[in-house]
Formats: sequence, C-alpha cells, structure tokens
Amino acid sequence: MECFYRDGVLKGQIEVSIVFESELVLAFHHTQPFFEHHIVIIPKEHIDSLSSDEAVESNLATQFLVAIHQVVNLLKNDLGGCRVCSNVGDYQSAKHLHWYVHAGKRLRNEDGSPIG
Repeated sequence: MECFYRDGVLKGQIEVSIVFESELVLAFHHTQPFFEHHIVIIPKEHIDSLSSDEAVESNLATQFLVAIHQVVNLLKNDLGGCRVCSNVGDYQSAKHLHWYVHAGKRLRNEDGSPIG
C-alpha cells in the first residue's frame, strides 16, 4: 500500500510548504487543509501511528515536541491559539504517524468534503 507521506512528501513527489525541519521530523502546511491554518508534522522514517513503540523512541519524541513547540508558537503568536491532535487506528486516514496543528475556521468535513 502506498503511503502519502513516505512515498509522496518525503520522496519529493508532492511539493509542500515547509514550516519546520529537523533530522527526524518534517512540518509543513497541509496540502488539502481542513482548517484555515493546518500544519502536519511527520517523522521522516515510516512509523504507522502513535501506538507504535517506535513513536516514543527518545530522539524522535524529543524532536516531535520541539517541532510541535515551534509550530504552536507560530500559530499562537499570529492567531492567539491552536489545536494539536494525532489520530490512531481506524481514525487514521494515512497510516503514517502524523500530528496536526490547526486553527481558524473549518474548511472541510471529517470525510474531506468541502463545507459549503
């Protein structure tokens, strides 16, 4: 099964607007945002989800927190606040660990359809 993040974003097949990058983590603007301000944070290695043991490996966990810290401060400074979330299991549309940081008006429904 093809992985949007591993095979598309990380291999450069899909162009993204990068917000933060470290050795293990990449943060970028969502390619089809569900909110006015919608940033995705992913590990550069393929990890299925937050429930995977690899997700809490100390170096990766630290770099995730640094990335989340950087991104939330950008949105907090510009907009006053934001939300941080990660989906697991059946709630994941892409089976690659990712965190969302989002703020502002919702643009899409849960199923991805535009809000009229």
